[in-house]
Amino acid sequence: MKRFILSLAGFASILLLMMAIIEVGLLYRPNLYAYKRQYLDRHADDIKVLLLGSSHIEEGIKPELIGDGTFNLAISARLNKYDAALAEMYVPRLKNLKVLVMPLDYTNFSFGRVKKVKNAPKGIDLSSTCSCMHTKYMGTRVDPVWYWSEILNSKLNFMSRFWNRDEKVLQECDSLGYIALDIKDRQPGWEHYSKPSGIDPTMPIDSAQYNAKFAEYETIAKVTAEAGIRFLIITAPVNEHYKQAMDSTITGDMLRFVGKLKQKYPHVEFYDFTYADGFEADDFHDASHLNDPGAVKFSRLLANVITPPKH
Repeated sequence: MKRFILSLAGFASILLLMMAIIEVGLLYRPNLYAYKRQYLDRHADDIKVLLLGSSHIEEGIKPELIGDGTFNLAISARLNKYDAALAEMYVPRLKNLKVLVMPLDYTNFSFGRVKKVKNAPKGIDLSSTCSCMHTKYMGTRVDPVWYWSEILNSKLNFMSRFWNRDEKVLQECDSLGYIALDIKDRQPGWEHYSKPSGIDPTMPIDSAQYNAKFAEYETIAKVTAEAGIRFLIITAPVNEHYKQAMDSTITGDMLRFVGKLKQKYPHVEFYDFTYADGFEADDFHDASHLNDPGAVKFSRLLANVITPPKH
């Protein structure tokens, strides 16, 4: 029995040592999160327009079309609390920042009212991945756990990064943080992917969820007001199939949410591109994500808002 316990302890020690080597080794391998933080640190004096948010911005707005000094800091599946944390970290440091852009996502406004559907497929929960990667590589400290192990928490393919030596592949985005989606990679039935879940409008809003969401946007509004920069809240264009799944209760809640924020912070600007003209089926990767040609159209619309054309 004693020999078994010693053998088990020895095996566990070797396993822990291997995990530690991988965790430390990953710190020195390129990845999207580390790249975006390093870019901000190196170009702090150059950035004039900062794009926050998740995949609808990361894959939907091309910084080169917005203007010089634009950087896309958005990352897919990011929770808004990390947008708020990053705004607090970087807005005071970006001395030439003029505009901060933040999306308002329809899917974030169900607040506990999603209809329960029997045998509905479960999506992948990336919250632990988000916590791990933002804490480990972007320096945010909004979670009670100081260190989030990538091996235990991240659902990203970290081992491929451990062995891969192609830095461009590991970085994933272009030099300004944008990720292009090619229509050739669109899946059959694409129009049904990334559609919003149905809600029960008779259910009350979960006030804790609502207040947490409002606090996240209020943090960004406060830090931009103190810095004297524009704070643009936008919605991204979506496909017709997505629009058909939308509920007027949610859209009404979104407008009231922005109105409440603008009452306290009058510098907040809101631009709704949900129903923007000129977008066709071939501009979308799925029901709510733009592909590269769609991103070109969206970027030009946003550019006109940030720097209106002279007449």
